[in-house]
Amino acid sequence: MLKRLATFAILAALGAAPAFAKLDLSRADISRLPNGLTVMILEDHTFPVVSVQALYMSGGRDEVAGKTGLAHFLEHLAFRASKYFPNGAATEAIYDGGGEWHGYTWIDQTTYFATMPRDGLDLLLRIEADRMARVTIDPAAIAAEKGAVITEMHGYENDPASVLLDVVTATAFQAHPYRNNTIGYESDVEALTLDDARAFYDQHYVPANAVLAIAGDVDPTAAKALVARYFQAIPARSAPTHRSTAEPQQLGERQTLLSGPVSRQYFTIAYPAPAASNADVPPFLLLQQLVGGGSGLNFRQNDWGTAAEAGSLLHGVAGDLATWFTPSADRYIFTIRGSLDPGTDRASILAEIARRLESLRQRPPSPEQLAEAKRNVLRQLEADVETTEDAAHQLAFMAGIGAYDMLVHLADRVQAVSAEDIRRVATAYLDPMLRTVGWYVPGKATHQDDLGASAAAAPTPQQAGSGTDEIAASPPAVRELHSGLPVVFLPNPRTDGLTVKLLMTAPVEGESSPAELPGLGLIERSGSRDQFADLIAKVRTAANLPVAAAEVGGNDPDEMLEGMIASAMRLQRPATALPLMLAVSGSVEPALVTPEPERALGGLAPAKMPRPIPFTPQGRAAESVMTTDLPFAQGAVGYVVPAPPPASREGLAWRMLLYVLAHDYSGRLGRSAIADKGLTYFIDGSYRTNGRSSWICIKSGVDSDKADAFVEELRRQLAFLASQPPTDAEIDAARRHILGRDISAAQSNDELADRLVRQFVESGAIRSHSQLEAALGTVTRRDILSAIDAFRRGTLLRVDAKR
Repeated sequence: MLKRLATFAILAALGAAPAFAKLDLSRADISRLPNGLTVMILEDHTFPVVSVQALYMSGGRDEVAGKTGLAHFLEHLAFRASKYFPNGAATEAIYDGGGEWHGYTWIDQTTYFATMPRDGLDLLLRIEADRMARVTIDPAAIAAEKGAVITEMHGYENDPASVLLDVVTATAFQAHPYRNNTIGYESDVEALTLDDARAFYDQHYVPANAVLAIAGDVDPTAAKALVARYFQAIPARSAPTHRSTAEPQQLGERQTLLSGPVSRQYFTIAYPAPAASNADVPPFLLLQQLVGGGSGLNFRQNDWGTAAEAGSLLHGVAGDLATWFTPSADRYIFTIRGSLDPGTDRASILAEIARRLESLRQRPPSPEQLAEAKRNVLRQLEADVETTEDAAHQLAFMAGIGAYDMLVHLADRVQAVSAEDIRRVATAYLDPMLRTVGWYVPGKATHQDDLGASAAAAPTPQQAGSGTDEIAASPPAVRELHSGLPVVFLPNPRTDGLTVKLLMTAPVEGESSPAELPGLGLIERSGSRDQFADLIAKVRTAANLPVAAAEVGGNDPDEMLEGMIASAMRLQRPATALPLMLAVSGSVEPALVTPEPERALGGLAPAKMPRPIPFTPQGRAAESVMTTDLPFAQGAVGYVVPAPPPASREGLAWRMLLYVLAHDYSGRLGRSAIADKGLTYFIDGSYRTNGRSSWICIKSGVDSDKADAFVEELRRQLAFLASQPPTDAEIDAARRHILGRDISAAQSNDELADRLVRQFVESGAIRSHSQLEAALGTVTRRDILSAIDAFRRGTLLRVDAKR
């Protein structure tokens, strides 16, 4: 009762709770001051808040060669100081008044926005008027903001998808300034001057080049008076002319390929997309919904892409496939992006995407598909303006790119789209001759410095080696404490942080129990380099915890399946947990790698990694079925079979055989069960080991009405391993995949430490990439063929959900 009364009191304080009413942007009051400033006011009294958006119709497209990133750089400077709000006083005033603020620079605009309680309108207008007319650029701020911008730039560079998008965009546009990265090129940003910033500010921050949008609990007449009070005296000046070179006709597909230290194969496919004011936008939004699913037309909400939805045309092509369509003043791009495992064939993925898109170009959607797409897009357009901040953003953004009319009539125009309209835009925009395809794949990047090296300085092939042996900048350092506990340290030059992981003979309460290390436990801690001693101390404290109780399979089908796998493994949990090894990855003084663990862990008696027991194949194939009465959408199917030690020659043959059969969405089983028959959506294959015993495990979530067919397909593909043994091409692909993943699978401290632990469990030692390469080189086709019979004698596990 108290909770209900409290809720009522809050609603009363806000005013009577109205029935649902979306923010109707068509009700905005639009006017223009004599100096050219466009003012848009949307009155809404649902909540006692107000949002202000000040947008300048200048962005990355307005920069010239040698000065890319200037608009964004000025945005940073404009947040720092103005005449009446020096030293960051504007943002502090907003925070102090209970508000929030932000801003960004994009291809067509630079925008500043804030939301406060309704009595903050006066403050927000004073801030924006000062920013429009009286930004003060301190010479001392230039160097500081350059550092901030370049740091931000490097943050984007850590994301392979962002790096690839920049290169694909620059390839898709040959002449239009949309080809440039909005944040700029590092050499350009480093060279920007005080005069550059002041000249751009004087030219672009003028009333005639700006839109001021206000949305929320305001009286329009009073708000207009405040706007006039603070902005009308700003002198009128001519708006800059926005000239862009017309993009020449594209005469065929364009391609670009990047290679570097990435763990997956990233792809981005760009097609031309209509400008926001173009009549093709409504059918194009529906086209995106059908292709992969959309997220409306609010740039600040779309998060650089929308994950492909179940039922959409491209769903399932790649696990993280997403599409992106953003409003722009001129024709821009529509992208399809995703990533693949290193061993996946790139050409087949492109062919599959092209095949599915072609179906939409050849046949319009059905009436049912069109109706569902319209419902989804209309919901997204409502979500675009759920808040006053979003409403102010959309008003200013779309007006700034000449698309306000499109914005306010968009819902009606979406409703009027026909199936043939969608086929027409698909034919026009998704033409294979107009696409740009980019890949970012694992490999050795070429540094610019290398290009200028003299012939005498270039290493000979004998000096260079394979170029893959050193996966990190330095090899692991292996030490041993006085107690005998091994400590393995791997430096990571990319980070100032570190991760420590203590491997235990059993999981302890509250700590990790990795599925791929069955029966073992991990105590993990991460932090900054100056916290090394504290992290080690926390690991030591956790090592005293009691052994965790054995997990009983839960009600979820996947948890139940894991319980069945554990039963098949016949694991026995010891009464106490002892340490086996300590892995450290990251940035720490080498001199501390052993002393700090010695102080904290030296008195902890370690255990020795058990020797692998002799491998004995399972006697015959078996099957185990469990049924749940709960109405889950799908059940689960698994397969588990005892396997040889993974680091042995025989184990490597099994690992290659697993790759041939199933890996994520591919392998023989993946192609058949997913791509060809649509029986499931993902197949997980893993090689699990605790050092003493090892197992191959395969599992997938499967709908109840497809479970029988999936089980039959799994049996069929296991039989095919004998009747249609792996080809030389499949074996070679498996070998290359294992080698490639050894290089690309681990880059973070957490991943690197996991790899050290895994290697130690597999073989009791840390091996190099060249050692793995040599070991794989000894595996013959005969080894793989010899493994097939035992590989097929596993236990098929099945959890049937209630139908």
